[in-house]
Amino acid sequence: MEEVIIDRIDWRAPEYAHSNRGIDFFWTIGIVAVLGAILALWSRDFIFAIFILISGFCLIIFTIRKPHEIEFSIESGGISMGRDKYSWKNIKGFDLKTGAPYMKLLIETDKRFLPVYTIPLPVDMSDEVRSSIIRVVPNIELEESQSMLFMERLGF
Repeated sequence: MEEVIIDRIDWRAPEYAHSNRGIDFFWTIGIVAVLGAILALWSRDFIFAIFILISGFCLIIFTIRKPHEIEFSIESGGISMGRDKYSWKNIKGFDLKTGAPYMKLLIETDKRFLPVYTIPLPVDMSDEVRSSIIRVVPNIELEESQSMLFMERLGF
């Protein structure tokens, strides 16, 4: 297979869409975690009670944390996402979905576990990225995982 030369395309984007939460959100998470732990303790499941409390604490910490900026790159060798690089031979196809302020570049890899990656892409770069990638891998209909869509609807 002949290697296709692609002009390098670079951009930076946050790893996820961050939304500021009100104090009610944190109170709700705390109350649900404490009530879940009390219920677990009532049923004498001490390890599960600890797990619920730690999970609630981690959820609050990760909600407060601001997303990191990640560097993305498309080049002749493949697609880079921060420190991870996927060569074109490991990518089965791609798709672009509309969104604001970022479009979603979906790539399907040959991995068995979580094969579809969602990459935030600035809207003004979508045509350039599509014309570059389509020279190497096919444009196929891809859908985001249902768990990702569910978490986005919840605002995570």
